[in-house]
Amino acid sequence: MKINAMRHLPSAVFLVTVCAPCLASAAQPPAAQPPAAMQTQGTASAMMQPALDTLAQAIEVLRPEKWKASDAIRQETGSNIDSIHRDIQTTLPQLLATADAAPNSISQLLPAYRNVEALYDVLLRVAQVANLAAPNQQSAAIDHARARLEDARRALGDHLNSAALTQDQQVHRLQAALRAVPPPAAPVVCPTPAPVKKRKRVRRVVKKAAPAPASSPAAAPSH
Repeated sequence: MKINAMRHLPSAVFLVTVCAPCLASAAQPPAAQPPAAMQTQGTASAMMQPALDTLAQAIEVLRPEKWKASDAIRQETGSNIDSIHRDIQTTLPQLLATADAAPNSISQLLPAYRNVEALYDVLLRVAQVANLAAPNQQSAAIDHARARLEDARRALGDHLNSAALTQDQQVHRLQAALRAVPPPAAPVVCPTPAPVKKRKRVRRVVKKAAPAPASSPAAAPSH
């Protein structure tokens, strides 16, 4: 399925993650409560599952091989129906479960939303062919499923946008709090004491007195 990227989605996860630790040592303002809209929103599965159940029941009654269309159109429609069936049975439940684990996380909600967008595009092609070539019962069933999926897709998109706006508000509050934190005082630098010069110890040399000369022998008396 072709995935259409969601435009103009505010991104704030990175800034929230980086800025939050910077305020650990600063005075913290009272934590603001999330908007009421975010508190009342359900999980992605709660928004999408009723429409997916209706879609699963609708494609079970489709018989594109008997529609009044060319072989190429019937074959393409059958392939699209198989793709829808695989997506709602295998791929999308895993993405919704991941989104349910973090219902207000943009990074977790976005993959599920993109998948739903792609699923709707494929379903729209099937419904258009059914309105032209399928019996009334089958075309009515798939058109009803398409309308329900469109409503669920819009609800999920609104929830994703609300989560993005909430994270933007968190970033602005963190930035304002960072600007309010006074800069740290300059550290006091102690002067380096001058090195103490060692006094050179003068060694006094004591001169030994010269030994007294030996006395000469007494002169012999003259006779």
